Amino acid sequence: MATEVIMPRVDMDMTEGKVALWYVKNGDAVSKGQVIFEIETDKATMEVDAPVAGTIQGIQGAVGESVLVGSNLGWILAAGETLAAQMPELAEAAAQMSATRSPTVSDGVQTAENDTATRPVTEAQTAEPAVQTAVLRATPLARSLARSEGVDLLSISGSGPNGRVQGSDVMQAAAVSVAKGGTATDLHLNWIARAEGVPLVLLHGFGADQGGWRNLATQIKGATVIGIDLPNHGKSGSSAVRSLDQVAAAVVARLDQEGVRKFHLLGHSMGGAVAMAMVSLVGQRLQSLTLLAPAGLGAEINGSFIDGLCRANSEASLKPWLAVLFHDESLLTSSFVATAFKQLESAQKRAGLRAMADALMPDGTQATSTRAALEGLRIPTKVIWGSDDRIIPVTHARALPGRVALHVLKNVGHLSYLEASDVVAALLMEQVR
Repeated sequence: MATEVIMPRVDMDMTEGKVALWYVKNGDAVSKGQVIFEIETDKATMEVDAPVAGTIQGIQGAVGESVLVGSNLGWILAAGETLAAQMPELAEAAAQMSATRSPTVSDGVQTAENDTATRPVTEAQTAEPAVQTAVLRATPLARSLARSEGVDLLSISGSGPNGRVQGSDVMQAAAVSVAKGGTATDLHLNWIARAEGVPLVLLHGFGADQGGWRNLATQIKGATVIGIDLPNHGKSGSSAVRSLDQVAAAVVARLDQEGVRKFHLLGHSMGGAVAMAMVSLVGQRLQSLTLLAPAGLGAEINGSFIDGLCRANSEASLKPWLAVLFHDESLLTSSFVATAFKQLESAQKRAGLRAMADALMPDGTQATSTRAALEGLRIPTKVIWGSDDRIIPVTHARALPGRVALHVLKNVGHLSYLEASDVVAALLMEQVR
């Protein structure tokens, strides 16, 4: 007896779902447990296995159409069975449907209708196949990101097995799309030091720029060090930032432009959140991860500090906010204040920072958690935090995965790379070795 293929219920609240992709077509032999189609609900995209072995027939689950849980989507026939013999009325319906649409259509891509019986055949039609089938293979993460970033999956060449579109493919496409739209320019990248070996890439925090790494870079002996200005910072152009994923994709795209494949990565504060967002995009390219007081591990952040940076229009009004960065405020020199204000004196620059803060830290709250990026990492990973951080509380470092090494530095504020540069440099050297 033929076995029904139905729309399954994958969670308690599910009442209907959509077929996102068929991996098989009528007449294909399938084995028990083989993935035969994907379904998409309001919450997730999931793969569905064949319940039995046999031959798939009578597929009638149209891609993109919502159907109720339990609805029939097709049949799997045992050896010697025919759909017509088992269920003649259903076989007739399935035959009518297959004459007008193909099951191997995904994300709204339609095949040409089989209307050659009523349309004269032209020379062009004899030169090319009358029907072309478009099959889109994409991971659930890629589909979700494509929806949130407004990216057309069909425009992307997938880097996964059999051309499957990965999440990293979507985010890089999103970064390129933003650049082509004229709302962003290439990120400024500086080779701070050149040497043999895999380079160390440094990502700064909110309101800073890559120039702030110079002192630390001089203490990382024999390593190639690269600094990148994030969007709306330093020498990078203005950009309408929507998410951490967008910034992460732009950084990855810039490294690709520069021909940087494998690299070590350090991120401070906001740059730490960007670094964690990059983890899923770069895979085995990443050799080690070091995070200095990273954003993304909790909701709290000093919103008054963020507002102060974005409002300050003089060195005098900026200085009190910069003092909050340090445990030892005597380290706040006049040259540090002058350099910081140089980055912020442009009203356009401050407006860009304000918009970026509103997107990533609405109402003085970190809107996006990147903690999950640390789960399952098999590369050397260190988190370094000042015990007296007044920007992001060190309590966010609680309950990190066991493989992550945590270093809490006594009597150090938010800028550990300045207040304890020797310790941070030594820990970094362990990573790049």
